[in-house]
Amino acid sequence: MWNTLQKLAQHPVLRFLKTLCGDPVQLYTIMLVTTAMEYYHSGMTWVYTIICIFLTFVLSKFYDFVAKHRFIGPLAYLGFLVLGLYAVSIFVDIGYQDYPIYFLVWFLTPQSVMDFSLWYTIAIFLLMTGFLSSAVYYFGKVRYRMVMQFLIMLIPLSLYAKEGLQMDALLVIILLASYFLLMIYCRQLRESPDVRRLNGLHSNLSVAVYVTIFSILAAVVPKPHINADREFIENAMGNSSLSDMLLEAISVFTDTTDNSVMFSSSGKTLYYLNATESLHLRSQTYSYYTEDDTWHKETAYDYPIGIHSEQASPPRMLLQGLLDAAKLDADFAAAHGLTNAAGTQLPEQRLQSFTLLSNIWYTTLLPSPVHTAAVKQVGSQPFSVTAQNVFALEEDELGYRVPVPMTYYSSDYAKFEAVSNILREFAPDDYSTMLADAAAILSETDAAAAEYLLQAREEYLDAQEYLALTQELDFQSDAVAALAQELTAPYDSDFEKACAIERYFSDAGFVYDLRYQKPEGDNVEEFLLTTHRGICYEFATAMVLLCRSAGLPARYVEGFSMSEQYDGVINNSQITHVVRARDAHGYPEVYIEGYGWLDFEPTVAANEQIQEQTAENYYVMLWGFVLLGLALLALLGYLLMPHLLEYRFRKNTAKLMPEQAAAAIFKRMRRICGLPESATVMELAAQPYGAPDVLFDRIDKLLYAQDSGAATEELMQAYVQWRQAKTAYEKEMRKKEKQK
Repeated sequence: MWNTLQKLAQHPVLRFLKTLCGDPVQLYTIMLVTTAMEYYHSGMTWVYTIICIFLTFVLSKFYDFVAKHRFIGPLAYLGFLVLGLYAVSIFVDIGYQDYPIYFLVWFLTPQSVMDFSLWYTIAIFLLMTGFLSSAVYYFGKVRYRMVMQFLIMLIPLSLYAKEGLQMDALLVIILLASYFLLMIYCRQLRESPDVRRLNGLHSNLSVAVYVTIFSILAAVVPKPHINADREFIENAMGNSSLSDMLLEAISVFTDTTDNSVMFSSSGKTLYYLNATESLHLRSQTYSYYTEDDTWHKETAYDYPIGIHSEQASPPRMLLQGLLDAAKLDADFAAAHGLTNAAGTQLPEQRLQSFTLLSNIWYTTLLPSPVHTAAVKQVGSQPFSVTAQNVFALEEDELGYRVPVPMTYYSSDYAKFEAVSNILREFAPDDYSTMLADAAAILSETDAAAAEYLLQAREEYLDAQEYLALTQELDFQSDAVAALAQELTAPYDSDFEKACAIERYFSDAGFVYDLRYQKPEGDNVEEFLLTTHRGICYEFATAMVLLCRSAGLPARYVEGFSMSEQYDGVINNSQITHVVRARDAHGYPEVYIEGYGWLDFEPTVAANEQIQEQTAENYYVMLWGFVLLGLALLALLGYLLMPHLLEYRFRKNTAKLMPEQAAAAIFKRMRRICGLPESATVMELAAQPYGAPDVLFDRIDKLLYAQDSGAATEELMQAYVQWRQAKTAYEKEMRKKEKQK
């Protein structure tokens, strides 16, 4: 068995691979670079890995030269450093021309909010390869420091930790295995009679067995879940102050979004709030959806411009004004289907308040609900309400953790039974004319209500213009349009149509899956018709496009979901909710006739926390069981291989002529005993196994005297007796060894 493996190890291909990347120092470097490039360019990681294999091979030879030459070596390394930095600068310059944002900003900023840059990525690859190969070589072969090797491993891992991303489970296992291989091969063993040194194939297999067992145990053994506040660690690793400044600096470049922004699992705290209910906090909107599954900013809704100075009025005023006009004018009520509801007094819609404390060091925008009424000025820095109801500072920044009081009108008002019953029946033929007529009716009795209805008419016309623009530029899908028609055909009112679309995702068995990796090229069509699986991005995108296809103005909104409750006092302010980076959320807002803009929640409820806690362990354990299965197959092969080889030898030898059989048996016996090819039959017979002398006599005559008197069958029987005698002898020797 050992001889076979030794011969296999001498195969030219394996020898080439061992020469190319068999050095544990080089393997560890390759895995570190692979881990880093998986973060920056996951789709092409294997390309960077192959290039890194050849590059680290050349660099390892260069480092050997540097280590052996005391004076010229450092000079050569300095030249290599200058040349490497010059090459990196070339790629950085090309990258800046292609993507006008500074390389350092691109490097330090979370990649989920950056556009991909090939040239910057190549520069990162060269920097990582050069630095990591130098550091690993120095602390592996020049100064043995495994603690430093572990710290070096944290460099690429910190890229994932910064955004709370999960590494591929198989990549984690291989990286740790390469670290332990490095630790084994680079350690300094003391000379001792109690230490047995294994060389060659025995040593390699021993290490392979150890690393395999470690990898399987590390993966398969269940990991305990610890409920601990990791905010301090994550903020430290994320360097929150710097990250906030970088995100602010690149905001001008992020006019598109896709589902990657929703994959963060970071526990970094962004905001503290004191509120009486959970809210959707909107931070930005996107108007146009394209076939490549991305949203784009295009309209005034999407940019913090067009400052509004007036306070918002409650949506109740709109619907109540129409009902009051219907009470005053029966013809108006009959013309617009409000006869039964005329004069109904709707429940009061109270102005509610909440306080927001920013935990972001540098910010000029504050997220807020869709119907935010006003925000109180903090100190000498006034706020302005933007076109998208996000509050912006006139000055440069908001003080760190300064409480900002806001007032708003809750979207839950539309769910009140008295309100929703009317909205479900509200389906005028000409809503614009209806608003104008109602304003004329109320102009003599309630001038304020009449003015508000005219403002509502302008908002409606803007929404219709917005719908026309988005329908013209959106990704067109006959399948989405057909589904929208099917879902909304039974209903007349905007409110019922939007609610039917919202219900569809739960009724049709759609699944919220935080770990679902959407295949490249899939967009809203595949989500609606095939996969039925995704995150909030897919659900919100689908509802927006379905609503637009049904004739309802709708927009995609990104912000935060207030899902985590908190009970405490911060900066003398009572806190009820905390918003973390992982609470980033996408949802739709739909314009409803009779109410105005209203936010919906189509995302199917899922226990996101349980998924986050178990998904990583699940994939790690899955690969652990794969490794376990492969290890068991290897062990089974190791145990069965000698028997299979012996069976094949006997079967093939039985077909040979006596002279050929004698030669084959003699060669095999010599190999089993570990004797050289020059060994004679008599030397073989001298082995202390108690084999029958007739076997050696027959072999000697057949090989040297060409005696054909012995049959092949007799030779095989004698060979079998010899194997049995050898096995019995070795068993007896092991027994005596144990008795000592």
